[in-house]
Amino acid sequence: MSPITHYDQFIDRVEELGFLPLTRVLEGLPSLSSETSDQQWHTGIPETDPWRWKDRAAEEKKLAYGCLLGGHKGFIAPRLYPHFYAACRPEPSLADRWEAGEVNQTVWHLWQLFEKHPLLDTANVRKLMGVTASHGAGRVDTALRDLQREFYITVAGSRRKIGADGQPYGWPVNVFAPVTSWTPPEWLAPAQALSCAGAREKILAIGLQNSLHVSKESLRSLLHW
Repeated sequence: MSPITHYDQFIDRVEELGFLPLTRVLEGLPSLSSETSDQQWHTGIPETDPWRWKDRAAEEKKLAYGCLLGGHKGFIAPRLYPHFYAACRPEPSLADRWEAGEVNQTVWHLWQLFEKHPLLDTANVRKLMGVTASHGAGRVDTALRDLQREFYITVAGSRRKIGADGQPYGWPVNVFAPVTSWTPPEWLAPAQALSCAGAREKILAIGLQNSLHVSKESLRSLLHW
């Protein structure tokens, strides 16, 4: 197909496919990086820069974005979101899983932060968790990924850090929000009628339909099932 060159084309493409990884994560599976030209990226132009599209799509709630595809970054169209939620969100509460020893301390403490704060960016999270880029950030980043993969939190957009002088600085960082507070109700309501197994089969079937020479086993492994 012709390369995706504009934001609206990107939204339409994800709606057509149902889900789309940000980068090439499995040979034969479409991705945003494989369907755009390298020259488009990191220009800073909102309409044509795919790097800007990901945050804009989340901010406008046109698509879900984050480490949602088995921990890999990617996009999910509203029509398929209930299936991913049913397929990936564990049925027991995180509190019950913590009591049962099924989640680690970092994940549990991070989730408690999100229960107190409606929006947290990466810098906020590191500060509140008492870690820095060189000490402890890796385990916190892994916990952020795991909470996204299991549909507890999602990317809600991005923002720049604020310096002591009150002015923004540096590159934008992701802003995260709990899935149940960020996601439009109409995206989540159908998930109540879906089984985990049935939702996974639907997603796998769509993924295989959109792919070229991808096996069901490799797609299942990619999605962490």
